[in-house]
Amino acid sequence: MDINEVSTTEDLWTPYKELAAVVDSYLSSDGGSAPYAVHTFEAVLRRQAQAFRALPHNPPKNPTSREEIKRGVTEGVTLPSLGKTMLSKELVDEAIIISDMFNVNEYLALELLHTAQRQGPRHPGLARGLLAVLLYYDGRRALLQALKDTLTARDGVCWSINAREDIVKYVTRYVDQLIRDGLLGGVLDSLRGFTLGGQLELLQQHRALPPREHHAKLARSIEGTRKLLAGVVFAASAQRGLERETLLRLINEQTTSPSQGPTGALDEVSLGLQMALLYALDLSVLHRREDGEELAKKLPLIQDPELIGILVDELLPARPAAKEPKTKAGLGALALCQLSLGLALAALRRAPQSLSLSRDQSHRDEELVDAATDNKVFEYLDEAILSTDLVMKEEYYQRRIHVLLTDFIVLMHSKLVEMRVKADEAARAIQVYVAEGLTPPPGAGQSRTRLDALLRCVERLYARDPLGLRHEYWQAEQHPPSRQVPSPGGRATILYKFVRLSGELVCPALLPGYLRALASLAVPRHTWALLSRRDALSAHHLLSALRRYHCHLRTDLAPFSETMHAASLGGSAVVTPAARPGKMLVRQEEVEAMIAALKLIAAVAREDAAASAAICETLQWDATNTMFGLMCCQIPIQLKAALCDTLSALGSAAGPAGRVWAALEAAQLVGGGRGLQADLNEIETRMEEYPLTIAFLKLLISLCSAAPLPRSLGAGTRVPGLEPYVEHVTRVALAAPHRPYKKPSQRHQILSLCYNLFTIWLEQYSPSPGDFPPPEREPDSAPPPGFRVLAQLHEQTDLLRLTLATLDEVPAMLDQQEQYLEECMSHVLTILERALSLERALVRSATEAGRSVLVLGLSKLILEPGPNGSDRLTQVCLVLAHSAALPTCAARAAALLARALLEPAAARHLHEHASYRAREIRHWFVECLDADEWPGAAGAGVRRAKELVLGVLQHTLPSAAPNLAHLLLGYHNHEDISRSALHEPGVAGSPRTCFHSVLDILDAHIAGQNTHERQADDLIESCYRLVYWVVARANTSAPALRLLRARDHFLSRHVRATTNLQTACVATLSSRSWVLRACASEVGCACCARQHAAISALLRALAATNRPQEWEGEGCLLRRCLSALPVSAPPPPEPQWELFNPTLLAQAIASCDIPAGPSSKRISVSRVHALLARDLAALPVSQPQRALVSAEIQKVLDYVTEVNKQRNLAATLTHYYDSWRQLTEIIFCVVPQDLLTLDAKKNLLISILQDLLNKIPDADPPVIPQLGVLASGTVLLLLVNLRHCYILQRKESNMKSSDFDTTFFGSSQMQTKSLPLKFILHKILSWIFVSGDQSQKLRVNLYGALLNFLNIVNMKHQDEEDGQDTTYVSRLDASRVRHSKEESSLKTMVIDDIKYYGVNLYSIIGADCVRAGHDACRMVALACIDSLIDIDPRTDWIDALSNQGLLRALIDSLLSMDEGLREAVEPNPKSLRVIYLYESKMALLCRVAGSAAGAEALLAHGALQALAELTALRSHPDIHAPSEQQFVPDQADRYRQILIPALALCDALLTTLGSENESCVHLIMHLLYTNVECMDMVLRAAHPTSAPGLLTEVEWLTSVLARCSACPAFAAGELAAERVARTRPLLAALLPRFQRAPTAPDLDLTTYYRIVCNILTFTRNTVESWFLNGEAPGPLPPYTAVLTLLQDSVSHAHHNNKALTTTLHRLDMRALLPSGDCGESGAARARSLRRQVQQCAHAACLALHLLWRMAQCSKHRADAPALNGTWQTAPGIVPAELRKELAATFSERFTQSLLDCAETQSTQRFFLDVIVKDIKTMMQF
Repeated sequence: MDINEVSTTEDLWTPYKELAAVVDSYLSSDGGSAPYAVHTFEAVLRRQAQAFRALPHNPPKNPTSREEIKRGVTEGVTLPSLGKTMLSKELVDEAIIISDMFNVNEYLALELLHTAQRQGPRHPGLARGLLAVLLYYDGRRALLQALKDTLTARDGVCWSINAREDIVKYVTRYVDQLIRDGLLGGVLDSLRGFTLGGQLELLQQHRALPPREHHAKLARSIEGTRKLLAGVVFAASAQRGLERETLLRLINEQTTSPSQGPTGALDEVSLGLQMALLYALDLSVLHRREDGEELAKKLPLIQDPELIGILVDELLPARPAAKEPKTKAGLGALALCQLSLGLALAALRRAPQSLSLSRDQSHRDEELVDAATDNKVFEYLDEAILSTDLVMKEEYYQRRIHVLLTDFIVLMHSKLVEMRVKADEAARAIQVYVAEGLTPPPGAGQSRTRLDALLRCVERLYARDPLGLRHEYWQAEQHPPSRQVPSPGGRATILYKFVRLSGELVCPALLPGYLRALASLAVPRHTWALLSRRDALSAHHLLSALRRYHCHLRTDLAPFSETMHAASLGGSAVVTPAARPGKMLVRQEEVEAMIAALKLIAAVAREDAAASAAICETLQWDATNTMFGLMCCQIPIQLKAALCDTLSALGSAAGPAGRVWAALEAAQLVGGGRGLQADLNEIETRMEEYPLTIAFLKLLISLCSAAPLPRSLGAGTRVPGLEPYVEHVTRVALAAPHRPYKKPSQRHQILSLCYNLFTIWLEQYSPSPGDFPPPEREPDSAPPPGFRVLAQLHEQTDLLRLTLATLDEVPAMLDQQEQYLEECMSHVLTILERALSLERALVRSATEAGRSVLVLGLSKLILEPGPNGSDRLTQVCLVLAHSAALPTCAARAAALLARALLEPAAARHLHEHASYRAREIRHWFVECLDADEWPGAAGAGVRRAKELVLGVLQHTLPSAAPNLAHLLLGYHNHEDISRSALHEPGVAGSPRTCFHSVLDILDAHIAGQNTHERQADDLIESCYRLVYWVVARANTSAPALRLLRARDHFLSRHVRATTNLQTACVATLSSRSWVLRACASEVGCACCARQHAAISALLRALAATNRPQEWEGEGCLLRRCLSALPVSAPPPPEPQWELFNPTLLAQAIASCDIPAGPSSKRISVSRVHALLARDLAALPVSQPQRALVSAEIQKVLDYVTEVNKQRNLAATLTHYYDSWRQLTEIIFCVVPQDLLTLDAKKNLLISILQDLLNKIPDADPPVIPQLGVLASGTVLLLLVNLRHCYILQRKESNMKSSDFDTTFFGSSQMQTKSLPLKFILHKILSWIFVSGDQSQKLRVNLYGALLNFLNIVNMKHQDEEDGQDTTYVSRLDASRVRHSKEESSLKTMVIDDIKYYGVNLYSIIGADCVRAGHDACRMVALACIDSLIDIDPRTDWIDALSNQGLLRALIDSLLSMDEGLREAVEPNPKSLRVIYLYESKMALLCRVAGSAAGAEALLAHGALQALAELTALRSHPDIHAPSEQQFVPDQADRYRQILIPALALCDALLTTLGSENESCVHLIMHLLYTNVECMDMVLRAAHPTSAPGLLTEVEWLTSVLARCSACPAFAAGELAAERVARTRPLLAALLPRFQRAPTAPDLDLTTYYRIVCNILTFTRNTVESWFLNGEAPGPLPPYTAVLTLLQDSVSHAHHNNKALTTTLHRLDMRALLPSGDCGESGAARARSLRRQVQQCAHAACLALHLLWRMAQCSKHRADAPALNGTWQTAPGIVPAELRKELAATFSERFTQSLLDCAETQSTQRFFLDVIVKDIKTMMQF
């Protein structure tokens, strides 16, 4: 929260919550990066100072305010948060009730109710008034939390915070002023009046108690407030002590009526207050810190010269009876104050003279300590303070008691010696009485008890020592005299003497206490060194005595009589000498001593692995066998439990675990004779306590966790394995719920331990077919224990029922909050999760073993209803709601839920049940995501639960709608969820959903300043991933995007929150990647919906400016994201292996690769470890060599881990770039021009292209391969968009090409216009050179980019195209290579750059055309060569291709494609790739044929012969077969894709070499007549109304024939004449069929007129050859057909000319017409009409010429009668009739129309006029 955005709401919750957040965020930041200004923070504290001073009171009720709000029902009131508003009567009544209940101002109560109304969606099921009550208590708690944090930040003697110095100084002044104003007195008054019982009674009186499910939360809030009040006093005392009045009041209250818990110990409030007293009476800072003297001067004990005297008089009254406390707890508190003050005086007496006391107070320290010991201070410390876990939870509580005990040992060492002497005397006196059979007198053991209480305090304080305070006792040993000689009276020496000398010559009665204390103080190495000495208390003495005791018990056949055995059932083994004279006697004191000794040995074994190994391996002691042997004897149960605990500690290391297993199996405690089961049934059940069972379960847990399970255990005596132990643990677990218990918690403790064992066994088990027992014989060995547990969980067994019954106790667990119940529930959830994860493997193994019928499946069984119809998965969801209180259980529950919902049936099942309780179950998930995360294991559990919940949402999101994820995210529960409406919580009654929680988590992540170095984690990454998938899915994107835009353009804000990618972790990179992907989805959806406001907001964020048009700047986010992205992730250097063969090791590691994504792999570390461990186990080497190999294996595992890290980094970088690519590409593809102008788009395209090409190809170290492929695709698409911009701007421009290029590619940042494009071309070509054979896709993208670049440079503009001569003659006879009217400087630059690379570039691209590889790569490479030749035909490309053999290889590859082409034209082809590759090759050959050198090279290399050998050209499909519109081209179209390129090559050769080239014509005719059947089929079937595809075939075929017919050698030779004679009738028959054009409306007649022109040309050439050569004429088309064709062509020409004139006129008047009538369609129609006019005119000219030639032939026949038999007209036509037809046709009007039509041709009108006059002359004569 921003401190400058403090809410204006004045209630009793909002300001206090904001204050707590501000104080926490400010004081928790270090001094170097304080998030806010100091003066602003001071203003916030000053604003709330009155609230601190007013504690415990609220702003009081006001009659005037009450009357005003009552009138608000009719007149309305003005509220700061709402303004003028009308109030309902219910709201006023609730406000008055709250005002009366808490004595608060009515307006504040009204504001509190409004706040409760707004917070209602976060607390479903609570009424407004009840929620206001909860908010009131939560606000008080927040206020006190802020106060405590502020007091903690005060400068003092105990701690310091990591904040700025000026802030600490201000806080110190601020707090000092509050304390002077009576703050602590108000806090103590609040504690007195604010009690749980009083508040509940108050709420009950006003009927304001919340429902049962919220009752515990309210009680915790009240108790938390009381703890905070005590914490305020503690924080003030620990830092600066307490003033006189506060201190005396606190002493008086705590010595008279301290509050106690249910066990008699202090509760947390009284404990905090008494800890405050201990700190207030503490001067240990004098010897704890070097600046202790200066710090002590800040304490009231030093500042107030009279305070110490007053305290001494208060704590040591002259008349003790007059002020003696009335309670035991009060007396203990008094003793504690006396001890603390006495030690403070002792420390002060040793202080410098400047701090010394007056003479009359100098020796009262011992008097105070004596009074404390007389008042049993250590007993009180043991029973009231250290008997609970509260001290261990607070660091400074534990530190203060540690200082108290160590100061007593050091400063009052004489008192300690005196206590020990008196304790020894008392113990010996008691022994004398007992030996004489007398009862000791009362008070005889009081001195002994005091020392024993001190030792118990030491034992309990250091039993759990997370701070390592116990090491202070061993500092003298850690710094031996050789390094540092401590002074005889030094603190470290005295503490070490306490440890070392206290046990020497100690009497037996004090021995147990000393051993237990030493066990708590055990540290590695030093404790074992102390016990290694050969003295009375050495380990040798203890273990040897234990072994002798075992030997005596074995030799004594009846160590206990039945009576004694009965007495031992209760744990007592006291035996008098008279009872068993001469036998081995064991008294209770000795049992306690043995238990203490075993506890010491166990503590040493846990702390020191070397000590544990020494104890187990010393044969003289034989410790493990001795202890198990004693457990087989009839000894007290408590001793057996202690033995089990010790063995558990010894077996916790991998080395001794094997010995312990062997000794356990040899003892036969389980499964044979009278063992543990008998003790459980006969002794522990009668005692209703189960110490042995608990200890044995802990032993098994320790052994199973220390080392792999011994599969051969018990071999030789039974079936090897752990089957007896599994059976024993299972029986214990099944019977546990039904046994009696003195302590109810032991039931859950036993179940927790059993479940823990099951968990360990399941974690260590992997299903295998060999685990299933053979059906007809006994197995050779028992299966692993995990198999038995797993098999029972997947069947209807008692174990499964017990496990599910424990799961059904979730509601009870949430109410009780018992430690063992929580552990039990955590293990149950883990067991079920692990069992579900192994289900598929178990079923697969069972199927392989032929026993699948045994497995029902837990995934089905867990869906069965529980007792009272409860649902198990719903119960698991309930745990999530208590993530803050039960973080471990919540994490386990989330894991179980994630595992269970992998099955679609489970997801549907939970969704069906959740539909009936949607609001409740959704709230549980929201509570989990909203839970606070505290440092430590609890916070880690909460975070893990959140991550798993997000995983559940992401997994169930793709399921069919509606599903569970939709329900939890707030979508409506119907099929069309896209119609849902997502709002903020409370808007339109909308609840708070998981989606809101996710967005709040992400907003909190980017909040604050100085966030450039912000690092994300897995939770943030999961949140961003979920947001992306929600906005990316079609049915969820629209509602989600509306909500995101309503939250201040969520995606725009988050995409702006950039971070340093160079130092970012993997999670941060992945998070940013999902943000970019989500933005890409929003751009796509917004553009489809035309939501320009959303697009504009996102573009402003990406442009880092308010004007998205300004993209070319360095602040552009797209460019910054690209420039900052690392593109390389080099693998870690491989270490030098000393023992492994590098090659074999590399192969072994490679064999352990596992897929980790679409295109990435990871190395399985577990597989590598298992592989190397198996090899190590098979090596016959010594132990030292085995240790060396193990060290090298660890080195290998470390190396594999580093490799995985780099692979993960590479995959993440690739993912990030892919997201950037998606966003960049979709912006250029779909954003409209009104938001992103063409100029801005062009500038950004060029800038990004330069940035990208400057970063990727030259990266050092090399770029990640997958990233390089993606980058090449981006370059391709960017160049496509750049070409599109070029085309669009060129259409809108009226400039010449060179001027437009200068304007388009010019940049204010560039010196010349060609520099950007030259850089781009240079980088693309360089990338092609360095890419090698890395990836075919990379090459495809690079060639595609180069192709688009060349198309930009070589683009044919429309004005140039329109200006070209497109007559038929020019199309047939002009060269295919056309030069531009004006040579572009850009094209010159490209040509020069290509020449710079020379032959190497030809070789690379040409090799990709013919080499084996992806077909797409070859096609694009062919297209590139095509474009390069087109740009500059004068280059030596042709020679290079020919000289290097690439052209020959290209031609030869056509023959190799013949079989594939034949398969492609079959009805059901396998693939069409071969056709497209064939078309690409033929396109290149056509381009090569465009120059004379290229055409000659093609003829020389046999291109036409190769085409003639293609059998695919003879596979023409049936022409009359029906054609269907399909995605795949039909059979006829596929054939045309083969035929037409071949005919186009022939056309190109004829164009380049000319029709007179006889060699070319002969080869073309050979090609055509090789496929003469197909040619005949096409010509016979041709008709104007034929299918467009067939007409296209006729067009190309007739074009080639017409052009070849102009060659003199066309029919030369006998074979050629025969072939031509077959073709001429077919073409002659076509003219009557094509004499009239089709009359369909809006029909494009381009193909028709081309065919007509081809036929007329062929016929004209034929007639001319007959006429000129004097040959016998063949059949000619009828004159009527030619005349009809002539008339029809002229008619269509005039009609199209009129339409063209109209269209051009409309285009000229475009400004006056609607936009729909004058767009691109108008210009396209004009071009089409102009082309048809030209074609009609050309056809008319050809028809006229043919008619003239035919008329000449008729006249020649009349003039030469000798040829009358040779020359004759068509049948039925006579010259007279011809003259009649000509006369009827060539009227003046038709002649003028014909001549006007010819004006569109380049042919001179004079020539046509001559022909017309000649025809008219022949008509007359």
